[in-house]
Amino acid sequence: MRNAIFGILFIFLNSFLGHTQDYFATQPNGVLLPYIAEIQLNDRLQIQVNVTLAEKNPKSPITIHNGKEVYQLSVKKRIGDTIVYQFPAQDAEWQIAYNDDFSEARGWWINYNKKVPVRYPVHLYMTLSEMIPKPDTNFPELFGRWKVLFEPGTPNEEVLVGVFQQEMNGRIFGSFLSETGDYRYLHGYAANGKLHLQTYTGYWAFVVEAQINSNDEMTGVFYSGGKSSTQFKAIKDETVQLRDEAELTYLIKRDERVVLNNLIKLNGRKTNLDFSKKGQVTLIQIMGTWCPNCIDETNLLRTLKESYGPKGLEIIALGFEVGADTKKQRSRLKKFAKDLEVNYPVYLAGTSSKEAAAAYFPMLNGIMSFPTSILVDRQGKIIAIHTGFSGPATGTAYTELVQKFKQEIEGALYE
Repeated sequence: MRNAIFGILFIFLNSFLGHTQDYFATQPNGVLLPYIAEIQLNDRLQIQVNVTLAEKNPKSPITIHNGKEVYQLSVKKRIGDTIVYQFPAQDAEWQIAYNDDFSEARGWWINYNKKVPVRYPVHLYMTLSEMIPKPDTNFPELFGRWKVLFEPGTPNEEVLVGVFQQEMNGRIFGSFLSETGDYRYLHGYAANGKLHLQTYTGYWAFVVEAQINSNDEMTGVFYSGGKSSTQFKAIKDETVQLRDEAELTYLIKRDERVVLNNLIKLNGRKTNLDFSKKGQVTLIQIMGTWCPNCIDETNLLRTLKESYGPKGLEIIALGFEVGADTKKQRSRLKKFAKDLEVNYPVYLAGTSSKEAAAAYFPMLNGIMSFPTSILVDRQGKIIAIHTGFSGPATGTAYTELVQKFKQEIEGALYE
């Protein structure tokens, strides 16, 4: 399997370099230094990530190209020969040391978002497009919607929706939609009867490996990090839908107003919020810095605040963080708010559990996902709920969700 994975990833890099020639040309000095970062998730599974460096300088940030998502790791500090790079908005970092000519580097990806930090070996090496074989010319047609069954035929069977875009060279972009959020920027290749997809953030490393049985069926394995793997079957189905949001999180006490007690401001002070007394339309975001979908939702909420804030919309975020050290929890939330330029108040509300979040909202049947967003009217009553979040990688699902947010907000503001 490893050879197949490497072959498909090499094809992916070749296309990446071709697609980014114009991008390289626009940078200072006209050239970026291209690398592959090999991240060893376990003794059998490796993910390869496209990376660029602006110059051979230990102070230069690293740019990661995660499909259609591009984000930058800033230099946090230097410890001897080791450079510590910080992921944006996430409590994770790379600790790597370059050789003398910057052609290679080795170190660790450390994810602090877990209760016990996890470490994965990282190996960067500079590479050239001439070293990469050309892709196969016979590509299956995978674009469109797919019904994806995780653990098919078992009591734990789960239905997801795969949404894919396909380019002429076999490059695939898209995501899996689930009832609790999407799997973000999946990208990769279909070649030689196989599909490879992946996504990489400071918190997530997902790999999808599938055998393409026909133009409308495939079977494979979904890997999450180095420990979790799930069998799946996918069938082409343009009509497949997830359950309606109204069936997921819903009101069980319609007349009860939202009151949030014992929230902690990022300066450490406690506060209470009674929305029946505020007299404002408020969008409440239930989130955590460890949640990649929360990054996508926060980017949307920032633009909604810019558009509807002057018209009377308030937005607040309730952060539920890993661990029990409130100082560390507030520090993570401060970094998240700074990196994403959050323009609305963020509060520490508790530890990262659905039960802790649900305790603030006894009028609901529960909280089943991070993020969840709740729209409250001027009387403090809940009028709309969104479970999970379908981000930009989901295409039309994202644009439809944005439109729904706007309609609900405008309806509440102008009633």
